[in-house]
Amino acid sequence: MDMNKKVDITSKRYFKYSLWLIAALTLLCSAAISMNVLKYSIVNALAISALYTVFINSIYVVFWRKMAKTSPNVMTKFYLAASALRLVSAAFVVTAYCLICHDKNSIRDFALLFMGFYIVMLVFDSVFFAHVEKSYTLKD
Repeated sequence: MDMNKKVDITSKRYFKYSLWLIAALTLLCSAAISMNVLKYSIVNALAISALYTVFINSIYVVFWRKMAKTSPNVMTKFYLAASALRLVSAAFVVTAYCLICHDKNSIRDFALLFMGFYIVMLVFDSVFFAHVEKSYTLKD
């Protein structure tokens, strides 16, 4: 199998797994809301967190595919830069929410939920791409 085909298969697999993980997290939080474990007011925070994560993962996988096809020898720099940009964009989203919403409890709930999504996806990315690099999916 040639390199481009491996990259395409891996990127589709990443996107599929990340969507399943986001759906599971969203469903878990929705179930917690319906059982009154979480407050109903956190629904907006849940929607923002899920949509942000889908959006960022979509952008991430597009650029990953492009970098893996054109410059596979600099993937470690890509992982570092992508993580830094993801952190900056997450900080921007949390800051924007803090500026828009003035209720301290709502801000705290949003930040905790958003951090949960962020950390789960960070761990997922690390494990997924460590496995990809270890199993020589991108190597000849």
